[in-house]
Amino acid sequence: MAAADPFHRARELVTPGLRAAADRMNSATRQVIGYHFGWWDEHGRPLDANGGKAVRPALAMLAAEAVGGTADQAADAGVAVELAHNYSLLHDDVMDQDRTRRHRPTAWTVYGVPAAILAGDALTTLAVEALVADGPPLSTQGVERLNSALLRLIDGQAADTAFEGRTDVGLDECVTMAGDKTGALFAVACELGALAAGAPPERVWQLRQFGEHLGLAFQLVDDLLGIWGDPESTGKPVLSDLRSRKKSLPVVAALNAGNGAAGRLVELYHRAAPLDDAELRTCADLIEEAGGRAWAHQETQRQLDAALACLQAANPDSTAAAELGALASRLGTPPAKHAPTDSGSRSFELPEFQINRAARLNPQLETARAHTKAWAGQMGLLDPSADVVPWTEAQLAANDFGLLCSHTFPDAPVDRLTTVTDWHTWLFHLDDYIVEAFTRTGDVASAKAYLARIPRFAPVDPGRDLPTPANPTERGLADLWSRTASTMSHGWRCRLRAALEDLLTGHLLELRRHTSDPVEYLEMKRKTNGGRLAAGLAEFAQGAELPAAAADSSRTRALVDAVTDSALLLNDIFSYDREAADAGETANMVLVLKDFLGCDVQQAVNATNDMITARVRRFEHIAGVDMPELCEDHRLGDEDRAAVLGFVDSLRDWLPGWLEWHKRAARYRGSAVTASVTRRLAGPTGFGTATARRPLVGAGS
Repeated sequence: MAAADPFHRARELVTPGLRAAADRMNSATRQVIGYHFGWWDEHGRPLDANGGKAVRPALAMLAAEAVGGTADQAADAGVAVELAHNYSLLHDDVMDQDRTRRHRPTAWTVYGVPAAILAGDALTTLAVEALVADGPPLSTQGVERLNSALLRLIDGQAADTAFEGRTDVGLDECVTMAGDKTGALFAVACELGALAAGAPPERVWQLRQFGEHLGLAFQLVDDLLGIWGDPESTGKPVLSDLRSRKKSLPVVAALNAGNGAAGRLVELYHRAAPLDDAELRTCADLIEEAGGRAWAHQETQRQLDAALACLQAANPDSTAAAELGALASRLGTPPAKHAPTDSGSRSFELPEFQINRAARLNPQLETARAHTKAWAGQMGLLDPSADVVPWTEAQLAANDFGLLCSHTFPDAPVDRLTTVTDWHTWLFHLDDYIVEAFTRTGDVASAKAYLARIPRFAPVDPGRDLPTPANPTERGLADLWSRTASTMSHGWRCRLRAALEDLLTGHLLELRRHTSDPVEYLEMKRKTNGGRLAAGLAEFAQGAELPAAAADSSRTRALVDAVTDSALLLNDIFSYDREAADAGETANMVLVLKDFLGCDVQQAVNATNDMITARVRRFEHIAGVDMPELCEDHRLGDEDRAAVLGFVDSLRDWLPGWLEWHKRAARYRGSAVTASVTRRLAGPTGFGTATARRPLVGAGS
């Protein structure tokens, strides 16, 4: 059974090899190496100092275990990457003129620059020797891959040095620099560990990509700590990166923000004269005001998401996967002070949600994000010339529908994942458009005319000519229908078309009607939350049509109602504070229960969560009892039975995925963060919640 702390295990695994490598050197160089690692003080007296966390050896060790190998198989790989990493630290300290590392004077300040450089040079050679001594594949493929990583590291360091003299550093090139400086060694650590354990190329590649993304997340956290970290934890002076005018990721994001704070930061940060402590604090404040800190937090999470998706794609051993996931979260968690959280200034405590499984993530997350961004632009969903101001590109990114669908469809192949992500993007955009064009104006007649045209772009007969789209909504649906309906039988298309018509009818009903009764509220929401349409997309995502006996069954409808009701109610909890701020708003179950029962907010939230729990239990009963009985009652064959049970299992991912997205999407976090990302934030989101949303008033609105 693996020990609880992988860093401790890794340190014990590689320390003998590190010491043996140092012993190969002459006494003067050995002295510098041992001092740098914390084995002794400047006089050679033994110490029990912290030589670093052994992050990269831990990655190599866990990567080996993830593919079924042992820690011992990764020992030489761990030694090599730790030697290579410390080579970079010795040189980095010299180039940056850093005087402190791990709460001690840096090696160059004790032994001089030449001695520190020579010690670093020695470590690169010793790293290669460690791989050669291990034999194939590390002595062959491993050496080549380590050398490639070191060349990337040098490129990154060269770019970082060049940035110091430039005032025009772009964010993309800064991200590339960070990937080369940090991501390369994280990636090769995982790669070498998997290679040492004999993993096939595809698993090696996925673990390498896990390390690459995790390295970027780690660098982002390190950059945040370089500005806002506690010196007691970081071992560096407060505001150290700003004092040396480093072009770290939060700084470059802020410098390129194009707002007033960015302009003031440019003037101050690029000034030739040294900055005093007060000016350094002003720089930190301006970076935050310009949005650099918020961007860094969000990008950290994006990289962590991508890393975990690659880990899942590597099909790892469950124990090692849990350790790698925990390690990734530990390394990729930004400093807590003023960090964006899902709670923000929430007026109640979030309850503990009883959900039937943990959220999973589709490894094609980044593909889904990139695809839907491009698709939304092509369809005009981001077109500023539209009659009603649409989403900005930043708002689309903040909504992160790629993350939503990657959580709710974790097993979908990439072509179907991108299609269902585009569908969800279209559906959310339709909701937002209805709010802007019709809800705020109360123009029901225009809404009716607008919605009446939409079904014409979803013909049951795929050969039928379509009218010319008059707006982004129609253009988007025409494209989606052509990509979706062509894969479906006639009956399946009829069901999906009927679900779309029900959704549009529900939108009109919601424009005309509000209720303060919990039962009526839920019944009304079932007409507008798009549950049947989403269920049809779940069939599409798994590529297996439900047999007619199941598709038309009351048991299937009850199953879908249970999970979509749960999602709607969870949304109402997360969006309560925004609706509560609108005196005329009633379209929220927490609000409805608070007024109907005469209770306080926390009691209403808890009652809403009880409703979620009841529906989760109902879902599991239907899934475990009623749906297998349905298969027996209709004597379904193996293929049809597999389609039904696969559909049931896919619905289990909806609620955990929905919850994870609510916690992470920018439109559900505190206003101080989201205001820097979006021009207008909606309230509750999800199919059929259009009339519940109102503009966010305050900074950034």
